[in-house]
Amino acid sequence: MRCVIADDHPLFRNALTALLSDSGLATSVAAVADVAALHAHIEAEGAPELLLLDLHMPGTSGFSALGWYTGAYPGNPVVMISANTHPDTVRRAIDLGAAAFLSKSTSTGTIGDCLERVLAGERGLHPELTIATEGTGLGTLDTAEAVGTLTPQQFRVVVMLAEGLLNKQIAWELGVKEATVKAHMTEIFRKLGVHSRTQAVLALGTLNVPEPETLTQPPDSA
Repeated sequence: MRCVIADDHPLFRNALTALLSDSGLATSVAAVADVAALHAHIEAEGAPELLLLDLHMPGTSGFSALGWYTGAYPGNPVVMISANTHPDTVRRAIDLGAAAFLSKSTSTGTIGDCLERVLAGERGLHPELTIATEGTGLGTLDTAEAVGTLTPQQFRVVVMLAEGLLNKQIAWELGVKEATVKAHMTEIFRKLGVHSRTQAVLALGTLNVPEPETLTQPPDSA
């Protein structure tokens, strides 16, 4: 089983890598620090059979990376991991396609057990966490579904658009011509069902979540 850990905190990535390797849950474990690296890994190696995805990491906007991955690879489970464990955050992650949601302060034993259950086909897991009773709004679900149809390059464009970058700045960041960015914008607007940059930003904003107030320590690898 191939697994990718997408998290921008080296200590946490290393702890999860050790857990997966030592437990025998994965035959191959790769780690990436941002969404661009995740896209590059998938392009080179194919989509992993299990993705451990940090909620707050560079190159994403809230649940947009979750929406993109579950839309592009619906049969490959995603386990969200975050220090932000508010019941509404947990509920939205599950509603948007996460197979499970784990706190970054969860013990290694609980993490290992949860991953085994996910690999066995269980879904909607949130060990030791409270989940909100009110479901995610249809607008958010529709946006996540639309984001799932974006190409990796279109995804990077729309995230940079949400960050307030102009077309020429996006072109410079991606190393492409401004005309190429405009072409991506046209497709992004069509897929999101919007007609302007402002509408696109507002749509993507429905996937946003508050940043966690504090970061927990990495799981104990012992």
